[in-house]
Amino acid sequence: MRWVISLLVAVLVGYSLSIVINASVSAATLVGFGIEVSLSDRLDMIAKEWVGLGTIYLPLYLILHAICFWLLGLVLRNRAVTTVIARATYAGVGALSLMTFYLSFDAVMGSGGVVVASTRTTAGLFAHAATGAVSGLLFQLLTHGPASKSD
Repeated sequence: MRWVISLLVAVLVGYSLSIVINASVSAATLVGFGIEVSLSDRLDMIAKEWVGLGTIYLPLYLILHAICFWLLGLVLRNRAVTTVIARATYAGVGALSLMTFYLSFDAVMGSGGVVVASTRTTAGLFAHAATGAVSGLLFQLLTHGPASKSD
């Protein structure tokens, strides 16, 4: 049960960060066109994207991370790895899984089928991959608890 709750918390945090990034890029684009975007407009954009992308992007984010973190847990089981290495590995797998997802989706569907528009740029792609790293790190922290003094 702890594994499932940890996964849900980590995915919701990563998904929320991803939505904030996407809404911020959209707002910056509007500002670039000379359109004034207030704080309430930005918050409204975030809320609408959180709900709107929740039907497609959130389940994909959840399934992808569930599979990757489960497989990584199997690989690391009964291995003598330090807490720092385990955290870095989960963060790396979280980031690489999202980057692979975005690049694969783009290769199959083309740029018109991009799930999250801000991943069309290199900076946006890396920013969204960082949300996967946050998810992975948070998942490892929640499932394994704080580091012991011997680590």
